[in-house]
Amino acid sequence: MQAAYWTGRQANGFLGNVSAHLYVEFDCGPIDPQRLGEAVRKLYETHGMMRMRITADGGQDIVNAEESLSYAIEDLRELDADALDRHMERKRQEWTCRTLDLTAGQTSAFELSLLPDGNSRLHVDTDMTAIDPPSFCLLMEDLARFYDSPEINARDAETGFFDWLDRKNSDAELARKLPEDKRWWQSRLADLPPAPKLPAIAASGEVRSGRLAAMLTSEERGSLERSARDLRITPSALMLGLFAAVIARATGDERFRLNVPMFWRAPYTPDVERTVGDFSNILILAVAPPPDESLRSLCKSLAEQMVDLLAHSAYPGVSVMRDLSRTRRSLQTAPVVFTSGLDLPAGDLFSPRVIRVFGPMIWAVSQGPQVALDAQVAHMDGGILINWDIRYDALPENWINTAFDSYLTLVREIAADPAVLDRPAFSSRTPAHSAGWHESPTEGMLKELLGRLAPGMSTHATGKIRELGLSEGDLSSIVAFINRYIPAAALSLDDIGPASTAGTIAGLLKARSGGASEKVGRAYLDAVDTRKRASLDAQPAE
Repeated sequence: MQAAYWTGRQANGFLGNVSAHLYVEFDCGPIDPQRLGEAVRKLYETHGMMRMRITADGGQDIVNAEESLSYAIEDLRELDADALDRHMERKRQEWTCRTLDLTAGQTSAFELSLLPDGNSRLHVDTDMTAIDPPSFCLLMEDLARFYDSPEINARDAETGFFDWLDRKNSDAELARKLPEDKRWWQSRLADLPPAPKLPAIAASGEVRSGRLAAMLTSEERGSLERSARDLRITPSALMLGLFAAVIARATGDERFRLNVPMFWRAPYTPDVERTVGDFSNILILAVAPPPDESLRSLCKSLAEQMVDLLAHSAYPGVSVMRDLSRTRRSLQTAPVVFTSGLDLPAGDLFSPRVIRVFGPMIWAVSQGPQVALDAQVAHMDGGILINWDIRYDALPENWINTAFDSYLTLVREIAADPAVLDRPAFSSRTPAHSAGWHESPTEGMLKELLGRLAPGMSTHATGKIRELGLSEGDLSSIVAFINRYIPAAALSLDDIGPASTAGTIAGLLKARSGGASEKVGRAYLDAVDTRKRASLDAQPAE
């Protein structure tokens, strides 16, 4: 994976020219900048991969901490609220799309923003060529420990990532399995489905990445875990199956492949669980179920396939994709990724100490070469974080919003009623960018309300509400209706911006109300249908 990341960051063209990196922000309380700086220094001294450098010939070596350490302090305490918001948003975008200089030993960067209210914001960027996502969590744990207990001295681990890699490369059993697994994969290349047909937009030349995120409650987490146990699969497999169903509906594809990263650390060294590095491998998952398959059956069949893929993972997924490109005589990619941290032994992403020292994580976004969408699920704060990292320069915003809302709604419906798993997985194969795809009850209700006030105007999911010619009074009446029947939505006219559509406002209502808007929407649409039928029945026969 390291070689693939390094090559991908230098590749131009669609979805190229970006580094594989993870950028995270923590909303801290008062932090001592000098004390944090000393903790960062100890972190660099402890973990060799934070000092990894790519040499001119493509090799890797470890430099000293002074050469690679990247820690800065930005004093923003004199800015007013508006200026601060603009500055922090600009900074977020810059860090989201930055590329660290690996040839100078820069695999990470830390910066502390001092805020006017006495609090602070911690910015952390790590390159996945050296630091995979589980390793990032290790770094934050050690950083909190060094900050919390300044008397602790930094010390190199007994064995590092390169020691682990050397022992892996000399593993006789792995060497024996490698050609076997290669033959297994090559016998399946001809039948491997294509990448999902994403509704790509015209390239602008400017990389724009962002995220959509939602939290499931501890009760929803518990319900989903019980459903997974009943199916005799892992929670990760359950969430993966539901994601595959949503992508199938969103694209209209009957067959497609997904990119599923794994971060398993084979126990070649005694302290491997405390080692920072890139342990990642990717599995290429084929989604090609029969059209009448239920969600329950889909989740179980994909879980069984994952077991097969893991059993043949001695041959890396990157090599599988290279072989596929050679076989099909064109560059083959897997731009839709599903990453799960639900089965990690550590449990939540961050320990109570990390949260106590640095506060909550308020932003997390990753980029990767040839990746348009990376959907992630992880334990956090007792619930489940659902986070989608998106290339907005490649995917239509309305399409991705609809797909995300559909996934969140489906997951929450199953958490509320596991019997939903008996529904057909692919009740509609119509792409989300076509009219009528998987319209949620909330969205249907909004379109009915808008249609009453703007008869004859297009009120499809991606049509902009502000372009329907409605007055502020018309919009206020819709806002009042929503807040009367869905008080948790707390909708305001300010929420209906120039780019707002029925689809995006529906997503907002569902998120704010915890899905309660769906029940109101169903009741409203049922009432509308009843009135329409009554009206038709009352018409005289010709």
